[in-house]
Amino acid sequence: MRTTAQYSAAAAAAAAAAVLTAAPATAAETRCAILSEGHVDVFGLAYEEGELELHVHDGENDVEYAPHEVLLQVADEAQTTVPADYGFIGAPGSKVWILPDTDVEGLLFAGWGAEEIAAGDFVDDTVTFTVHDAEGRGDVALYTVDDFGGADVLFDSDEGAGSWDATAGSHGHMNWAFTKAGLYRFTVEAEGVDAATGEAVSTGEVDYWFWVEA
Repeated sequence: MRTTAQYSAAAAAAAAAAVLTAAPATAAETRCAILSEGHVDVFGLAYEEGELELHVHDGENDVEYAPHEVLLQVADEAQTTVPADYGFIGAPGSKVWILPDTDVEGLLFAGWGAEEIAAGDFVDDTVTFTVHDAEGRGDVALYTVDDFGGADVLFDSDEGAGSWDATAGSHGHMNWAFTKAGLYRFTVEAEGVDAATGEAVSTGEVDYWFWVEA
């Protein structure tokens, strides 16, 4: 579901206003879209004319946004407790908000997408996503879960930057855990080595915004 600054939740509207204030000046002339449920490639990636670019792809409406144009909302329905053996998130049994790596009605089904990267663009057909930081009231963890319930941590805000590789044409999902409600800013970069020139190509560091409902 997509709404605009007229979204009925006053807190989400205030968060969207905060995003526009903090975002580049070019964002001040546009309203901030709020994505609150459905399939979203948060870290969408494209490569055109030598430019590697990060965007947000709203799969429900097939719309792409620049990261500063979007507030990604974590609904209160995402609130749960930290599972045992997941101490990288927090103390087992403590409160946490988790966007799962499966499609759950009423929540964002959030992941990354490299479908717009063509085979042969990059060496080994590989690009690397790096989350440099996630700033907010609480801690953040991004992780996947294997068939035996074990977690592969992609990013843990307590541990610094986290990276993972993606193959050209692929996409995937992970779990997004937030330990407190409030506004979060992610600083993200994607990079690869151009197969034709041998030169490193980067998006530079790009900011994304999440609002976790209380």
